[in-house]
Amino acid sequence: MTNFNRVVALALLASSASAHLDASHERIVASPMSMFSQDCGTDSTFHLAPGAASLLQQHNVPGAGVAAFEPFKKVLKDGFLAVDCVKDYMYYRGDKFGSNKHDYKLGPVSNVSIVHYDAFVAKEDQVEMTQKVCFEFCRTVPNMGFFGLVNGRGCYCTPYFKPMESDSSQCDAVCEGEKTTMCGGKSKSSVFAMHMCASTEADLGTSSDAASALKADMDAKVKAAKGLSTDMQNLGAKLQKSFGAVGDSGAAGLSQEAKGFAGTLVHKAEDAEEAAGKLGSLVKAASGLKGFSDPETVTKAERTMEDIDAAVAAGVAVTDALDKLTALASPSPTTAGAAKQYYPVMNFVDKEFNGVPATCSGAAVAEPIVGESEDGCASACDAHIHSCVGFQYFKDGDKQLCFLFAKFSTGFYYTGCGKKASFLQEAAAPFDAKCYAKLSKFEGTTLKPNPSGKCEQCFTKLTKADRCYK
Repeated sequence: MTNFNRVVALALLASSASAHLDASHERIVASPMSMFSQDCGTDSTFHLAPGAASLLQQHNVPGAGVAAFEPFKKVLKDGFLAVDCVKDYMYYRGDKFGSNKHDYKLGPVSNVSIVHYDAFVAKEDQVEMTQKVCFEFCRTVPNMGFFGLVNGRGCYCTPYFKPMESDSSQCDAVCEGEKTTMCGGKSKSSVFAMHMCASTEADLGTSSDAASALKADMDAKVKAAKGLSTDMQNLGAKLQKSFGAVGDSGAAGLSQEAKGFAGTLVHKAEDAEEAAGKLGSLVKAASGLKGFSDPETVTKAERTMEDIDAAVAAGVAVTDALDKLTALASPSPTTAGAAKQYYPVMNFVDKEFNGVPATCSGAAVAEPIVGESEDGCASACDAHIHSCVGFQYFKDGDKQLCFLFAKFSTGFYYTGCGKKASFLQEAAAPFDAKCYAKLSKFEGTTLKPNPSGKCEQCFTKLTKADRCYK
């Protein structure tokens, strides 16, 4: 069972029962739920640290990150449930304002942030930490479904939690203000789910809206990634067939690399598509719930919101992974004129053949790049300023593919392209093939193969082909 499924399964316990962490074995055992329904809708008694509320208001976070709100005013939750002991990604990578803000990773993904107790509660109001103290703080922050406790005293609120790889340590740190209970560990969080007050219909709408927004973003990214993958796959297959037929193993090998990366990209897009579909199903289920005066409907709504929390966390994770692959396949930005700093590789071998089609292979710097102009490929090479020395560029109609190199190894230059093959016929190149070297790396030097092996940057093998590829 996954950690997210454990969250949902635990939440299905009867409303009169809950769970807590057995610190000695790091497992969940049954216990009464902590309930405070009499406080619902009442005013919060917290005094905020100067400037804390305005900081949140200005950035429209935490929570869904899309709507302004008035934090710390009303009690919004009526109970809490212990659900897991994990090293929480949100604590380490989802803190937009606190000590971990330089490691914040969720801005371009979901634009949510955790909220720390000690950052927003005035010092004179701060007390020794317990599970209840953390709950009483977090239940006043809109859009927060969970709270976490770390190292006996650190309290934070989060819209969802996401386990990450960790060591074998446990949640064995006693709470500062209540020595009989546990408040996380040195690196792990004791995570608690908060039960909604009687605003379930509105809460479900907020949760559903956040899921819909994430799904729309994911759908757009899936479409873009699949388009890049298709273009890379199709052009890679064409290049492989063409250069394989003329014995250009270097170019054929690059084509195979492009096809392989295209497969990696589309598989991750399919993962994101599946996660987006799960979000869509939950949104549909939420929209079908009616009659919130019925306790059965309220229970279904709360289970749906818990499922949405888990699906959002999974969606954020897979979208982050897809973003990284998409950025490799189509890096940005492009600097106009960047390719002017790159010369045909034959300029450093034999200038007579500067204008003929050429291919090259070598030590790769990054993954294959699709859909970029020569300026785009040059800009990508410039981004790897200390390692990239040149690139191979292919263009077939409006489809483009390039490969970045840290060193050249083998190459072909095709002197037969454009020559008359028979009466009134010319063997013109069916698509562009150009190998570029960065002028600043090789100005005044040569790349011509040196049989002595003393030229470290030179090609090891460069083949003159008095023919053309088809």
